[in-house]
Order: sequence, then C-alpha cells, then structure tokens
Amino acid sequence: MGDWLAGLPLWWGKVIAAAFFLGIAVWAWRRPRSYIYRDAPDEHRWRDLRVWASVLMAIQLLIYLAF
Repeated sequence: MGDWLAGLPLWWGKVIAAAFFLGIAVWAWRRPRSYIYRDAPDEHRWRDLRVWASVLMAIQLLIYLAF
C-alpha cells in the first residue's frame, strides 16, 4: 500500500504541508466579518482573527520550510 509513497520525492511533503498552511489562511479569510468580530467590544484591526491566523500560518510555513 505504501509503495507508491516511497517513490515520491521528499520535497512533496513540503509542498503538501505548505498547501495545508495556505489552505488554513484562505479558510480564515473566507469567514464573514460578523463572525470574526462576534462578542468583541469594538472592531479594531488588532482584534481581527483573520490577521492573527494569517500571521501564525506564515510563521509556521517559514519554520517548516526552513527545517
């Protein structure tokens, strides 16, 4: 069953992981604004969870690709 996986180059793992991290960032930005700011006392930019998710996914992606 895993024979086809052994034939793939190792960089495919990084491609799949990068696509996963980017997919999470895209998913976060597709959330409606009303959902993002639900129960927030104001709508300051620093409270936007989409920004935080994107920053964290970018950091994860850089760390993963570096090592």
